[in-house]
Amino acid sequence: MSEILIIYLLTGMLAGFVSGLFGVGGAFTMAPALIISLTLQGVLDLHIMHLTIGTSLAVMTITSAYISILRYRAGDLDLQLMLRFTPFIIAGAFGGSLVGDALPGPVLRYIFIGFLLLSIIHGLTKRSSKNKIQNGNIELIKGFWLWIYGTTAGITGSLLGPGPAIVIAPFLRNANFPMPKIAAISSSLAGMIGLSATLGYIYGGFDESGLPALSIGYLYLPAFAGLITGALIGSPIGISTSHKVKDGLLHRFFIAYLTFILLVMLIQGR
Repeated sequence: MSEILIIYLLTGMLAGFVSGLFGVGGAFTMAPALIISLTLQGVLDLHIMHLTIGTSLAVMTITSAYISILRYRAGDLDLQLMLRFTPFIIAGAFGGSLVGDALPGPVLRYIFIGFLLLSIIHGLTKRSSKNKIQNGNIELIKGFWLWIYGTTAGITGSLLGPGPAIVIAPFLRNANFPMPKIAAISSSLAGMIGLSATLGYIYGGFDESGLPALSIGYLYLPAFAGLITGALIGSPIGISTSHKVKDGLLHRFFIAYLTFILLVMLIQGR
């Protein structure tokens, strides 16, 4: 058990670092460690994915809230921009929770892969002037595309667990927002999605039998404790790194991270 707790701690540190750096939430980083460790502990197969998602979302919620506070103190979090996205994120998350059981898993996967491809292509082809990438233009964040990107981020966040950065980063980048500000707004929105989704997974697992000891619904407390401890250590390091790396290079790192997630999704779907 001590070895498994160390794995949780180290994985949490990596997830916190990535979340602090890009604002992506870190759920994808935590999922493999949770699946492997729960399997080694003899948890029933039918509960492993639910426990993985529920626990990683709970960690993502706390981590995102912590990162949002740190980003606000650093001057990265634009509250006006956050409020502009909030109703669409909430509507998308609520809609995702309603259709989650009815929509086939492969369809969700293909939708998410499609958005990843569009984000990567957009990131590779976008050529932004260094003079334009300053504080962004909030007047471009409105209308039809705000509705599309905001609700889609909420839907994919509630159903698949990725942070909103994966969906809304291209939209904000097109409006010339720098990466630290994108990471800040993404973290705050990820916290909103994660909270509602976590409560749903806790409630949904109350009546399930065969769950491991020290579980509250689909929230596995030992894993949560190890992961959140590591995440709270790694998050400030990620934020600090994001301010030290040049914006263009940080954006390329983000595209590389998206490419890695895309490869994982494609491999898992085979």
